[in-house]
Amino acid sequence: MKKIYKNKKSLRVLSFFVLASLLTGMGSCKKSLDIGPPATLLATANVYTSNTAAEGVISGLYANMVNTNRMYNGNSSVTIQQGLAADELVNLTTTGNQFYTNSLSPLGLYYWPEIFQELFICNSAIQGLGAATSLNPTIRQQLLAEAKFTRGFIFFNAVNLYGDVPLVLSTDPAVNNVISRSPAATVLKQVIQDLTDAQSVLPDNKYETLAATAATDRLLPNKQAASALLARVYLYMKDWKDAETQASNVIGSSVYVLEPNLNDVFLKTSRETIWQLQSTSPTVGNADANVLVLTVIPNGIVSQYPLSSELVNAFESGDNRFTNWVGQLQDGTTTYYYAYKYKQNLITSGTTINEYPILFRLAEQYLIRAEARAQQNDLAGAQSDLNAIRTRAGLAPTTATIQADLLTAIYNERQVELFTEFGHRWFDLKRTGNIDAVMTVVDPLKGGVWSPFKQLIPIPQSELILNSHLTQNQGY
Repeated sequence: MKKIYKNKKSLRVLSFFVLASLLTGMGSCKKSLDIGPPATLLATANVYTSNTAAEGVISGLYANMVNTNRMYNGNSSVTIQQGLAADELVNLTTTGNQFYTNSLSPLGLYYWPEIFQELFICNSAIQGLGAATSLNPTIRQQLLAEAKFTRGFIFFNAVNLYGDVPLVLSTDPAVNNVISRSPAATVLKQVIQDLTDAQSVLPDNKYETLAATAATDRLLPNKQAASALLARVYLYMKDWKDAETQASNVIGSSVYVLEPNLNDVFLKTSRETIWQLQSTSPTVGNADANVLVLTVIPNGIVSQYPLSSELVNAFESGDNRFTNWVGQLQDGTTTYYYAYKYKQNLITSGTTINEYPILFRLAEQYLIRAEARAQQNDLAGAQSDLNAIRTRAGLAPTTATIQADLLTAIYNERQVELFTEFGHRWFDLKRTGNIDAVMTVVDPLKGGVWSPFKQLIPIPQSELILNSHLTQNQGY
């Protein structure tokens, strides 16, 4: 029992001017689902007459997503906030944290504004690219596929965080100002359609630019990225057959391998990475590391989040992931354990950024396929996939031989393989039906009181006031 207490050039021009014009249009409106005045839309129509400018819209979208302290990177990321909400991280700040105690309020905005800002950019791009006639056809199709892929990704995250959400596919304020929430199943149907459309167009790990250069650092979603997200979507929907098929599409590709050296897994050059976002900061590669890597004894003032005892004790003896991905900071007789997957917590002048936020990697696909196979009673296949991950970690093959035990082993493996990676633990507890059993025990230890309705985040009250067609999640 353990005691717990220089940027590389982008492949495209990042057209921040173009992105700013889109976001300015949104910012002029009363709420996040509004689109903006027609003049703004007319101005941005010119974007889709130039290959470079059109590329800049999508690259700008990625840059917006990776900005520090947003959903995908930093202190306000899903990784941090849902890690605190679950049983992964400990909050040691004296100011408290609503996610940590699962005491979210309808007065908070949380992820909502960012979700719909980015959906607006996707919808605007899909509309503009769909009507464009002067772009290079290959580039146009690639960008349209990327926009659909990203929209599917954002909607999928929105459903898992909020449940039923507005299925915003329009750039028409008259539609979006009075839109209601669509059932999660309807939204997921659109997600699958977007991803299927994208998958049919996206190339295998390369992107045709004007200079015909190829992406080698997995910054752009490709066919395998669409398959990886589809595998995740089907897993959450309990569509085991399709989850297995899509995961196999990725695993069977010659492009990706499980890095044998655990310290190479989270480098930007990792051959395990399927899709990552490129940092736009000269001093931060992955802003999650700024919060997760402990360099000084916690003082209650700076945001510092050690790993919980529940997570630390989930590692088996001899697990090399604990040795390589968990750091330790000693304060007398107290040991603070912290996430050390990303090790560059601060970039000094002249230092090369070696790590970017990774959104999809190969190990997850093995675990998706293992679970899907186990659910279909292909126990030998499930064991093989599970053991691929365990062997890389230096562990013996699983001893689970019956379906129930094997599924439990897979869930446990996900806990120690995917910890502090975009809320996997929180979402796994939800989708497997284990969240109430776990949080009823854990939440009181964090100073909270658990209720099942807290699985979902409240819709901002400000949105309900502005749009009477929206309804609040039960319990709030």
